[in-house]
Amino acid sequence: AKAIKPWTDAYNLVRPHSGIKGLTPWQRVNNLLGNDI
Repeated sequence: AKAIKPWTDAYNLVRPHSGIKGLTPWQRVNNLLGNDI
């Protein structure tokens, strides 16, 4: 249970995803909301 937070943070905030053009999920959500980073 302690390992889940670091893993989800890395997965969503750091790790680029090829299915969304190398963005992280967090970057993709911000882009959809018009908050381009």
